[in-house]
Amino acid sequence: METSDTALKALSRAARERIAPVLRTTVNRTVDRNFCARGGFISNVGATATVQIQLPPATPGLQFFAIVKAAQILRPKPYGTETMALPSSGVQGAAGKGVEADAVGESGHWVCTTPGTWDYVGPIDGTWTAEA
Repeated sequence: METSDTALKALSRAARERIAPVLRTTVNRTVDRNFCARGGFISNVGATATVQIQLPPATPGLQFFAIVKAAQILRPKPYGTETMALPSSGVQGAAGKGVEADAVGESGHWVCTTPGTWDYVGPIDGTWTAEA
């Protein structure tokens, strides 16, 4: 019970303080709905190869930020055949294809406002391209 109580207290504190989760990874990972419900941050700090992040199904209200911290490709990828908008045009990409950037400092913020799609919001930071 003590471990559960500790975990519940930590979750309660995070909810009160609105702490967004941060995922720093050097390998491919999957993020869950809760990560995006809290506006999580993704970075590839320390990566020596491409890092692909599999997103959960796009549901209105979910959002995430991506920040390139190593000169390697960081690629958020939509669930299944869902789509993601390119920052440069706002146009949704091909079904199931992500977006990617590889220069330190490039960043982006995506939000789901329509089921199955991720829209880019905010200023364009760097050059994000469609996954080939």
